[in-house]
Amino acid sequence: MKYFVAYTILLGFLIMSCTSQPANAQSGDEPVFSITAKNQNDQANFQYMDGAALIDIQSPTGIGSAKLELESGDMPEDMLLRLHLQGWEEIRLISDQVVIVASGSSSEPFVINDQRVISSGSEYSITPIDPLWMKIEIISDQAKKIPLEAGYFEINVPREFLRNAGSSFEIQWIDFYR
Repeated sequence: MKYFVAYTILLGFLIMSCTSQPANAQSGDEPVFSITAKNQNDQANFQYMDGAALIDIQSPTGIGSAKLELESGDMPEDMLLRLHLQGWEEIRLISDQVVIVASGSSSEPFVINDQRVISSGSEYSITPIDPLWMKIEIISDQAKKIPLEAGYFEINVPREFLRNAGSSFEIQWIDFYR
């Protein structure tokens, strides 16, 4: 009887230890993604360094999409997208749970006009304090003007989006509406 009680207490501790870790906690396995671009001429590359993922997308046509699927490892908490485009009209991050839409100006000065979330059939605007807000900026050694001749648009994918994306999500972009 004495051993049974000790075993039960120990078993209860193990169960509590296993269940006390959050479901989205990372085990430290580096992620491996497959990236499928819609347009044949678009190129997407993935790198993982210092705990952060970098997705670098070259899009000669300026309109496209890419599907990212986590093949192995854990979804990273930090992810940067680098879109090599000449302009910016809209980007969408799409998961099964939510769509984040960021609209920008296609002329000087470059400004993010609006960010919206579409979820469960409703759509609402968000502000920079929202956990789904995308930080977006132009990175360039030359003039940061539209059309962008050198450099890229850098987007911080929101951690909240990554935590809830599951094992896949899609990126859609438009440089200029035609």
